[in-house]
Amino acid sequence: MIQQDDRITDYMYPVEINRKQLWEWAESLSVADEESILQFYVSGDADYIDFIEHPVSIVSEQLKEIFDIYQAGLSWKLVVFADMLRMQQTRYWLANPPSLMCLSPRSEYHRDGTLNKIILDEYTVENHKIFRVQDANHHIIVDLDVAECILKFNLTGLKLRKVETASPSI
Repeated sequence: MIQQDDRITDYMYPVEINRKQLWEWAESLSVADEESILQFYVSGDADYIDFIEHPVSIVSEQLKEIFDIYQAGLSWKLVVFADMLRMQQTRYWLANPPSLMCLSPRSEYHRDGTLNKIILDEYTVENHKIFRVQDANHHIIVDLDVAECILKFNLTGLKLRKVETASPSI
């Protein structure tokens, strides 16, 4: 599972927009909006990280290229971070990998019904290299090949967490 590194607290993030507005914008996009570009203004001396997880998954140009190598045909929306002070624009991408109903019945839940431990059904996942887990806060899962490639490029602002898989019981 790919996650944002919570140890990095100061990273470039759009100013004058809150996380709820960004989430609502991402939810309102349709396939017809594929050519649309969203530009956000950023400011400050924060770091440009390669993966922003909340409220929507936004990835750097380099991480997008890795994803495209391993799974062609992923849906992307261009997001530009514009720093007016430095007169610089940085391309990011709103990630929209396919969503799979792939939770194993062995997955564990808290008493309030929220997911505690993700266990994936191997049969449902099959050959998908990059996907979201539907009904699990839409976490993005990457195959081991993708994870190893990400580690080779020394990307910043993300961490990888192992997720268990289970064979379906017959």
